[in-house]
Amino acid sequence: MSTQEIDSQVLQTLLQKAKLLDELKIEDSLNIAQNITNNAKNVNNASKTRLTEIQNIESLVNEFIERSNQIQILSENSLESSKVTSNESENVIILVEKLFNLINDMSTTIDEFSSIIEQLNEKNESITELVQVNNKISMQTNLLSINAAIEASKAKEYGRGFSIVASEVKKLANSSKQSTLDIGNEIDKITSMTKFVLTKKEAVKDLVKNSVNLSKEAIEKLKSLIEVAKENSTNSDTISCNVNEQLQSSDTIKDKITHLVEDTKKAIDGSQNNINLGENLVENLKK
Repeated sequence: MSTQEIDSQVLQTLLQKAKLLDELKIEDSLNIAQNITNNAKNVNNASKTRLTEIQNIESLVNEFIERSNQIQILSENSLESSKVTSNESENVIILVEKLFNLINDMSTTIDEFSSIIEQLNEKNESITELVQVNNKISMQTNLLSINAAIEASKAKEYGRGFSIVASEVKKLANSSKQSTLDIGNEIDKITSMTKFVLTKKEAVKDLVKNSVNLSKEAIEKLKSLIEVAKENSTNSDTISCNVNEQLQSSDTIKDKITHLVEDTKKAIDGSQNNINLGENLVENLKK
């Protein structure tokens, strides 16, 4: 075999090897491009899945923030209502205490009035005794006038003037007796009225006593209501502060999630670009 034939054969072998090497390189590049494309697709799918999960979390966070805002509004309203209740209760206590003082003053006045009525009743009893004495005097005067008339009739002509005097004394005694009876009747009426007033006084006194007790009870209950309102106010204020802190933390989380969503969207867009490039590369390598 000639040298020229050997060189031609070697060259042919080298060309075949070079062609085989090119085919291997193209095949390796195709595999690599295909792997890159597949990896990009996997990253894209994973990013989309992560984006969906993050968006769900974002939705939950937004819902939590909305509910927290509602709770904060309710807490603020409750706080304001508690303050109003406390203030109004204090005002009512002031009014009830004034009423309590007025009832006490009325009770004192009733006691003073009762004392006056009792004194009047005692005076009536004294007047009744005087009327009885006056009635006895009238009776005795009447007896004296009768005796004088008897003696005057015995004296006949000499006792005529004495008889006239005895008659006038009798008239005066009868008039005094009638006046005494009239005064006695009026005194009896006044005494009955006084006793009736004293009886009613006891009933009024019981009502005043019950009113005083009810006022005291109302004041105590209002004071308890104020304490409860103040406690509710403190609790509402604490809840409002805690919710406010949660809202601040939630806003921070929301911002971070928003950035994470944006970054994930960018990653999806980037992986989609890589997919497109990989697919183009695969198509070019197949040609």
